[in-house]
Amino acid sequence: MTSATMTNTAALTSSATDRSTTFMNTLTSEWVKLTTLRSTFVTLGAGVVLSIVMTAVVALAVGSTWDSWSIEQQTQFVPVLMTMSGNVILLIASAVFGALAVSSEYSNGMIRLTLTATPRRGQVLLAKLLLVSSITLVLGVITTVGMFLIGRAVLESYGIPIAGLGDTDVQRLVIGLGVATPLFPVFGVALGIILRSTAGAITAAMGLLWLPQVFGELLPSGPQKVLSLAPQFGADSLTVAHFAESPLYSDPAAGALIVVVWLVAFVGAAYLVLQRRDA
Repeated sequence: MTSATMTNTAALTSSATDRSTTFMNTLTSEWVKLTTLRSTFVTLGAGVVLSIVMTAVVALAVGSTWDSWSIEQQTQFVPVLMTMSGNVILLIASAVFGALAVSSEYSNGMIRLTLTATPRRGQVLLAKLLLVSSITLVLGVITTVGMFLIGRAVLESYGIPIAGLGDTDVQRLVIGLGVATPLFPVFGVALGIILRSTAGAITAAMGLLWLPQVFGELLPSGPQKVLSLAPQFGADSLTVAHFAESPLYSDPAAGALIVVVWLVAFVGAAYLVLQRRDA
């Protein structure tokens, strides 16, 4: 076979591969990989269940001690915020899920097969992001609504009044936190591609989620202004700021901009790394 014939054959093969790997094919492939991973069901299932259980336990603790609270403590208490106490577990589980959705392929070498079957690497990244964000969005809304309903039922059984889901402010908190759930799973996907390590991606995602929360209120006002640009505080500005005032929260428009900038930065970095680095 002449070199010209070999070149033409390679070109035809590449062209056929590109035609066969449509976005729907890639999306289906990524869906199959996610749903055949036991970690997907364990991580997300545990996150949903433990989030609701934690909310119920906290509500029981509050209700059983309510009569011993001072008038000032009862006045300052915001029941609807307590119903979201399990959200932290949901965020951790979803961030781990996002990281595992990518890093597991690097650890077992499947990423080479994935990128060979789908030369358009951006298409692979888009499919992963779409699936991870869609799954966590649905589960996030289901979980936050479930936490609210359970928490409200427990509190009301102890005679503690709480607004319902028909209240606009409650909707902003409960539905907003559910809709914001995909934020850290998307970071997990991006970090999984950038770091190519399960432990590294999960640690980095947890640091991004927790460190600003841990040190935020402990810092003086100057560093707080810088820390208020963290993605978690941007998301909180959209969801909880009207119930829990903090110097770390921006106005909703600025919070939305902060979230968008972080997403573009992380997804853009992951795209560049995926395009330029060998699997």
